[in-house]
Amino acid sequence: MYFRHQLVPRNGAKPVIVIIARISGCASQKEASLEDQVDHGKEVVRELYDGEVEYIIISTKGKGERLDRPELAELEQLLRTSTIDLVVCEDLGRMIRGGDASRLCGVAVDHGTRVVAPNDGVDTIEPEWEKDVLESCSEHVGHNSHTSKRLKHKLTNRFRKNGGARADLPFGYILPDGGKTYFDVQKDPRPEVEILLRQGMDLLGKSLNYSLVARHFNAQGADGGTSRRSGDWTGASIRGLYRNPILKGMPQRGTRKTIKHHESGRRISVLNPDGPIFIDCPHLAYFASEEVDPILAAAAEKNARFSRARKNGQDPRYRVSRKETRFPGQFGTCWYCGGHFVWGGNGLTDSLMCAKSRESKCWNSVGFNGPLFVDRVTSAIFDRLNSLQGFDEQFRTLVADANKSHSVDAELLKIRRDEEVLERERRNVLDGIAKYGPQDMFDQRIADVGRRAVILKGARHRLEGAAHRRLELPASPQALRKMMEETFQDLSKTSAEFGLLMRELVPEFHMYLVRLCDGGHPVPRIQARLDLSGICPDARLVDGLQALLSTTVTLDVFKAPQRERIRRQAVELNAARHKQRDACQLIDEKPTQPALQRALALQRKMQELGLLTPYIMLTEPPDDYKKLRRHKASHFKFQPIEGYVPPKLV
Repeated sequence: MYFRHQLVPRNGAKPVIVIIARISGCASQKEASLEDQVDHGKEVVRELYDGEVEYIIISTKGKGERLDRPELAELEQLLRTSTIDLVVCEDLGRMIRGGDASRLCGVAVDHGTRVVAPNDGVDTIEPEWEKDVLESCSEHVGHNSHTSKRLKHKLTNRFRKNGGARADLPFGYILPDGGKTYFDVQKDPRPEVEILLRQGMDLLGKSLNYSLVARHFNAQGADGGTSRRSGDWTGASIRGLYRNPILKGMPQRGTRKTIKHHESGRRISVLNPDGPIFIDCPHLAYFASEEVDPILAAAAEKNARFSRARKNGQDPRYRVSRKETRFPGQFGTCWYCGGHFVWGGNGLTDSLMCAKSRESKCWNSVGFNGPLFVDRVTSAIFDRLNSLQGFDEQFRTLVADANKSHSVDAELLKIRRDEEVLERERRNVLDGIAKYGPQDMFDQRIADVGRRAVILKGARHRLEGAAHRRLELPASPQALRKMMEETFQDLSKTSAEFGLLMRELVPEFHMYLVRLCDGGHPVPRIQARLDLSGICPDARLVDGLQALLSTTVTLDVFKAPQRERIRRQAVELNAARHKQRDACQLIDEKPTQPALQRALALQRKMQELGLLTPYIMLTEPPDDYKKLRRHKASHFKFQPIEGYVPPKLV
């Protein structure tokens, strides 16, 4: 570049020169490039001034579009001191690759500093320097844009044409020597890899819990974990693994794209609104779409409420812990508000209480003992198994008929009807969009319809598969009991696997409060629905068998007061005209005489009210009980789950 004006030191002695050198830091760039830029800057200075100078070198790595680079703040601070004579850079892109370079040049000119960029033909001592700077900035921005489009088109074409532009391979895949593309990739030949992936998918389908699957992978010693500290599998890495469509034989490209944040110059990764593109590689498939997609959709639906997004200004998580919990934590339902139960009720480690009660949105603050509930519901399960002995012949007949020929036509017909309903909903939404234009509520409805369609597709796939295989069914109630005993023997009651099993055997339970008819403490009672087919899922495909294995039980998860425990014996002894003092000695607990009198008074109260049992259900907090006072707080507001309807108690 030819310079018409020589440099004149502003202090009349030695000029202060700033030389800017920058590389982006890409793999193909070398540190020597920075030295070359500095040497080039010094050559320019020798053309402008023949004498001793003071250099300030700013040599860095970083993206030229980034406006939050610390060296830019350092440069602007130097310019504002009005002590710098000259700023030299090969081209303005070495300073800033964008229009903000014009602003920085303006700051330099305002403080008497000359800026020279020989490759761009820019010299701010010239009258038209601003036009030259803007033209150079435009060229640099255009070069970036054109290069980006060219590379994206080239890589996308290679991906579609021959499986090129391959991403890093997830667990379960290897690249043979000399292989480059997805068409060269192979599934890991080790049999334990596919077994582990199948086990993980089955566990995910039962639990919808990625962290639980990660724990299973770590226990099996699977490589490929992504934890920065230990290299173990995490819930996030398992989610990324199973959501990768390569497991279905469909490698993808273009899931995300970058947009520029102009205030900082950063490139931010966002979801590509046009969606990714796929290529078909059936040799890479571990699963069919019908196996994976419904489970992922169900997991997404279940985990959506754990996000931090606010709903009506509140966190919708209801303080649900992200860590794994033992059964029945985060399970079951409060009969009054529809909230679930969490451990640590009223400060007791083994107690559970309504989660909404913690937030003063439900008056039911009475907790129940978790281990006691597990013991009693387990006993109820085996009691139900024992009662099946009377249905032995019916049980064997159902199983024998199912093994001869089983049909899933009724279930498939139900799914077809649900699919028709979904299709009508989809058409209605599309009609609404055509009439009223795009709106957020239509997007949500379309997404909901799509999610439900995926789940129905998976249910259809499972049923159609079951129609062509022999069902795995116990031959008799005795075989079912043996299967149950062996399973319970192998599992710890605090393990996640035990929790998954219990959620199948006890698909739902509701806790409500009862109280003795003569007053006293409110105590928890639970109505639980048992489904013994949970130990043998194929039983649900046999007409009549699931109904035979299902029942509803009522469980008291409290210790009855003494007056109720001795009531029956006290009434019998009183009817036999025993003196109260003698009756106390004949009762097993050896109660005091006042305790015996309270038991007889309880019986009289029952007869007065016409009750067969001494307990009455509470539908609202009692006014005469001083300890149940949460509902009297000024900030209390009863807020049941939206749309919740309490079930009928049996």
